[in-house]
Amino acid sequence: MTRSIYTWIATVSLAVAVYAAGDEDVFEWQPEIHHAFRPDERMPAEWFSQLFALATLAPWLILVIGWFSLGLTPVKAVSELTAGSANRSISVIAFLGSLIAVEYLFYQYWTTLNLFQTLGYLAPLSILVFATGQRALTQVQIRRKTQK
Repeated sequence: MTRSIYTWIATVSLAVAVYAAGDEDVFEWQPEIHHAFRPDERMPAEWFSQLFALATLAPWLILVIGWFSLGLTPVKAVSELTAGSANRSISVIAFLGSLIAVEYLFYQYWTTLNLFQTLGYLAPLSILVFATGQRALTQVQIRRKTQK
């Protein structure tokens, strides 16, 4: 009696082990998979790309024409900002220099840096831009208030 119980348990456990993997052979030859890649994207004509590049620069041209029509030249703008105390001149030059540094960093991101490197450089640089900008604009505001 005991032997028949063990046989039945062994048979059941063996049968479960055999049927758990399924009837098919996992290591049989499978059909070859053929990949169909997407065709290359079509690029627009070069003249079309250049036209839209010029369209993005058009607002700058409109801005410069507007400045000249108001009588504002680059020399006059810089002399307006730096006229007065040497302290104000230094703060304005430092602010403009920090803005140029940010633009250079964006150029480096476009050409060589990845996003994480750029953010690492931008974090302390943004603090510098904030500090110099706040000081420069405060100096400009003080000058305008004293002129009135």
